Amino acid sequence: MDAVIDQVDVGPVPEDDDPGSRIGEAVEYDLFAAEEEPPPEPPALAAYHLAPTLRLLRDEVDRRWPHRDRASDGWIGDAAHQAGTSDHNPDADDRSVNALDIDRDGIDPALVIRKCIAHPATQYVIFDRTIWSRTRGFAPARYTGSNPHDRHLHVSVSHQPALERSDRSWGILAAPVPKLGDRVLRRGDRGGDVRELQAVANRLGARLAVDGDFGAATEAWVRTFQQARKLAVDGVVGLRTVAALREATRPPAPTPPKRTPGSRTLRRGTSGDDVAFVQRFVGERRCGRATGGFDARTEVGVRWYQGLRGITVDGVVGPQTWRQMQVTVSY
Repeated sequence: MDAVIDQVDVGPVPEDDDPGSRIGEAVEYDLFAAEEEPPPEPPALAAYHLAPTLRLLRDEVDRRWPHRDRASDGWIGDAAHQAGTSDHNPDADDRSVNALDIDRDGIDPALVIRKCIAHPATQYVIFDRTIWSRTRGFAPARYTGSNPHDRHLHVSVSHQPALERSDRSWGILAAPVPKLGDRVLRRGDRGGDVRELQAVANRLGARLAVDGDFGAATEAWVRTFQQARKLAVDGVVGLRTVAALREATRPPAPTPPKRTPGSRTLRRGTSGDDVAFVQRFVGERRCGRATGGFDARTEVGVRWYQGLRGITVDGVVGPQTWRQMQVTVSY
């Protein structure tokens, strides 16, 4: 007998027990999409930094003038710089900032500028409405930007990696102190040449502080000096004012000591009262006017006199010739 299997009512069949009956329209579904690697994220940009060669420049300036004012120093651009193109903004390749501002107070700006334009990394320097650019051979030109850069000087360097990372010295530490006349001086300048100017002024009666700061008192004295010397009264110490200062402080030429006839031997090239005596003794006809200078004509006259007196004719007034002139020889 066939076995009879009891049928038991178990209720509705769950969906997963009859999946074939549930096939509907085809759908797009990539089974392996979740296993694909996500695209790589762009590398994080390094933090911005001052170009190494400018860090070296700043270090040399700080060591040369350790007590300088740093209120107007800067290098990273503010919002105004970031709104446009500027060397104060980090560049795209390595986030370097290729510009440095150095406060003018307490340093010698002219010395720093001279050393900067001599450095191979420098692209341009701006100071006091003047720009020195490599593209113009560093010939100074008027700077027309909105910032006059009169409180600091701006130095921009090349973006070439080898130059912005250069470890070549800027020469600030070894640079000699400028002397009066090396540059044109005006109000606001500072440096050793300003101190020299103030010291020279004090020798002429000024009472200036010898602090190397070309301030209002120094400018006022310069104007007074220029007016007294009938120079252009502009308060600027240029070549003509420097020449007048040197002339005013030049020591008087030493007065040659009076030479007593018979106190020495005379020959061509000597000068003095004793030479004038010989010229007068021999006579103007033979020696010319008594100038006190033993020249060729005086020598001719002496030779004539020696021949006349029958003594050695050598054109030299020695003991023998002095005695012929009835002069006591004292040497």
